[in-house]
Amino acid sequence: MSSLFKVVLLLLSTSGAVTLDWKDIFKPKPLHGLSPQCLNDTQTWIKSLELFAGVSEACLKKQTCSLKELKILKANLYAIQELDSFGKLPVPGMLEVATLYDGSYQECKRVSGVKYNTNYCYLMLKPGKNASCSASGSSSAYSMLPMRLAVCLPDSCNQHEIIDIFNQLSPYPFTACHAYCSEYEVKKDTPFWGFSIFLIVMVVIALAASLTDYIRDTVYGIKSIKERNVFLKILLSFSLWTNAELLLSVKEQKPGFIKSLDCIRLFSMCWVVTGHSFIYLVLSDTFMPVIDFPKHFWNHLLLNAFVSVDTFFVLSGLVLTYMFFKTTPKKKMIVNPVTWIMFYVHRYLRLTPPIMLFIGFFTVYAPYIQGPFSASQMNQLVMEADECKTTWWQNLLYINDFASSNSMGCYGPTWYLAVDTQLYLVAPIVLIGLYFSFAVGTGLIVAGCVGSIITTYILFSVYNLPADMFGNGSGTNFFTIAYEKPWVRCPPYLVGMLTGYLLAVYGNRKIRLNWVLSLAGWIIAVVIAGFCLFATYDYDKGSHWSVFTRGTFYNFHRLGWGMFICWVVAANHMGWGGPIDKFMSHPIWQPFGRLSYCAYIVHWVVLFWFLNVGGHATHYYSALEVFTYTSIPATFLSYIFAFFWSCLFEIPTLKLEKMLIEAILGTGRPSNKVEPIETGKTTPILEKKLEGNGWIEEVKEEKFDENTKV
Repeated sequence: MSSLFKVVLLLLSTSGAVTLDWKDIFKPKPLHGLSPQCLNDTQTWIKSLELFAGVSEACLKKQTCSLKELKILKANLYAIQELDSFGKLPVPGMLEVATLYDGSYQECKRVSGVKYNTNYCYLMLKPGKNASCSASGSSSAYSMLPMRLAVCLPDSCNQHEIIDIFNQLSPYPFTACHAYCSEYEVKKDTPFWGFSIFLIVMVVIALAASLTDYIRDTVYGIKSIKERNVFLKILLSFSLWTNAELLLSVKEQKPGFIKSLDCIRLFSMCWVVTGHSFIYLVLSDTFMPVIDFPKHFWNHLLLNAFVSVDTFFVLSGLVLTYMFFKTTPKKKMIVNPVTWIMFYVHRYLRLTPPIMLFIGFFTVYAPYIQGPFSASQMNQLVMEADECKTTWWQNLLYINDFASSNSMGCYGPTWYLAVDTQLYLVAPIVLIGLYFSFAVGTGLIVAGCVGSIITTYILFSVYNLPADMFGNGSGTNFFTIAYEKPWVRCPPYLVGMLTGYLLAVYGNRKIRLNWVLSLAGWIIAVVIAGFCLFATYDYDKGSHWSVFTRGTFYNFHRLGWGMFICWVVAANHMGWGGPIDKFMSHPIWQPFGRLSYCAYIVHWVVLFWFLNVGGHATHYYSALEVFTYTSIPATFLSYIFAFFWSCLFEIPTLKLEKMLIEAILGTGRPSNKVEPIETGKTTPILEKKLEGNGWIEEVKEEKFDENTKV
C-alpha cells in the first residue's frame, strides 16, 4: 500500500495541473445551484481531495509519512482515484483530431460506494470559459464535431448539476454544455409494465404450447398439422417445438424454386450490419481515421454498402412478381376487387405484427442499454426510443420515411419497410400491365425508372446533394430528401419486377447458353458491380464533381447494381452459374433466408448492445478489425435473436393469418389433400398458399420467399 501512495505522490508532484497552486484546485470557491445531496457528496469529495493534498504536501516536505498520515491518505485515496478516472487534456494523439478525452470507467466504478455512489459521464465541451452553448452557425465539419471529456462525479448529481460542477470547478478553458452518463434512472411507466406483462404472457403461452406439442408429438405421435380443434390449433401455432423445425429445416427445394435468394439475403444482411457498424466511428475517440477512411480503395466496399438495401429492393420486386405469375392467374381473378383487397391485407398482416411488437420492445427496453459506449455516443438510443413514444403510429401506417427532417424518427432501419410498402402499394399497376401485355408492363417499368431518374436529377440540382456522404455537395437532409423516398429508390424494385416476370414465364425452359456467353455475362455483371462500388474513389478523396455528375452516379449506380443482382439470380436459376450456382443454391442457406426479415428488424439494437458490452468508447484501427470483431459477431447474434422473435411472433402470425383467411373465405380443410379453389375468391398469393400440400409445407418451403422484405 505504501508503494501505491508513493506513486500517487509522485504523480501529484509532477502533474501539469500542479504547476498551479494546488489550493486553487482543491480549495475552490463555494459551489452553488446544486441539490442538497449532490452538494453534500461533492463537498465530501473536495474535502477529501484537500485533505489528501495537504497531507501529501507535508509528507513530500518531510520525505516520509507517519502512521497517522498514512491512515489519512488511505481513507481519502478514493478521492484521488475518482479524480484520476477523469479524462485528461491533452491526450496522446491530439493531432489525430481527438474528439473524446476518455478516462477510466473501471476506476470510477471501483471507488463507487466508498463514500457515495459515482457515475461516469461524458461532458460535451465548447472552447472558452462561459462560451455559448447554442448551435454554431459554422458549416465546417470540424466545428460540428462533439468534443467530449470523461468525468466521474457523485451519482446523486443529475446531468444539469454535473455540468454546473464542471463549469464552476474546472481549470480548463472550456464550457460544458451537455452531459451523457453511463448510468441513469429509467422510469418504469405504464408502457413498461404493459409490454412486460404482455411479453411474459406470450412466453408462458409459447412454453405451454411447446410442452403440449412436444408431448403429443413424441409420446402420442400426433402432429400439430393434423389438429382440428380450433382452440388447440391457435395454441399450437405458438409452439417453439414446431416453429423451430419450420425455421431450421434444410431440404431440397421443388423445381422452379429460386434457390439462390437465401444466400443473397444472408450476405446482404451481413453487409447491412457492417455498414451500420461504421456509423459509430463518427463518434469514436479520434476523427482523423474517419477522414482517411475513404482514401483507401477497398474501404469503398463499406462506403457503398448503401447498395445492400437496393439488393433487398430488387429481391422484393422480383419475388412478388415471380410468385404472382407463377400461379398463372386467370382474368376473372385479376379483375376481382377481392383479389387486390387480400393482396394488401396479406402484406400488412405478414409484416406488421413482428415489427410493431419489436418497436414496443425497443421503446421499453432500449433505455436500459447503458454504459460508457452508449454515453460516448450521446445515448442516442434513448432519444430514438423517446421518439417512438410519440411517432410509433407512423411506423404502423408505413409512412415514417416522410417524418420531419427535424425528427430523428422511430427506429432507424424501418424507413426501408416504409419505402418497400409504398412501392408494394403501386405494384399492382405493373402486375396488371404485365398480365395483359408484356409491352405495356415493360413500358410502365421503363416509365417509372425514367421518372425516378429525372426526379433525382431535379433534387440534386435544387438541393446540391452529394453523390455520397463523403464528397462535395450539401449533405444537409440528404437522407430525408433523397435517400428514403420511394420515387428515388424505385428503379431497383422495378428492375426486379421485370426479372421476376421473365423468370416466372420463361424460367422453366432452361435455355442453354454457350459457356463463352455465360462467362461474358458474368464478367460484364462484375464490371458493373465494380463501377457501383468503386467509382467514387477519387470523388471521396477530394475530386470535385459537378451536380450533374453526382446526380448521374446516384441514379445509375443503384440501377446498375439492380441489374447485377438480377443477373446473379437469373443466371443461377437458369443454370448459367456453374460453381457459383452450386455455392449460392446450397440448402444450408435456407434457415438464414427464412430469418432474414426478423434479423433485419432486430440487428439495430443487437449491434448497439454488442458494442456497449465492450465497456468503452469506440476506437478505429482498421476496416478488417471492425468487420471481424464487430460485424460478424453482431450478425450472428442478430440471427440468434431473430430466431426467437420469429418463433414467438412471426410464424404464429402467419399461421393465424392462414386460419383467419380460411375462416373468412370458407377454404379451410382438415387434411393436406389438394383440393380445387374457385378462381377469383383469393389473391394469387393466397391461392398459392391454399393449394399444394397445406399451409405447413408451404411455410417450410416458400413462406419466407414470398413477399419477404429483407
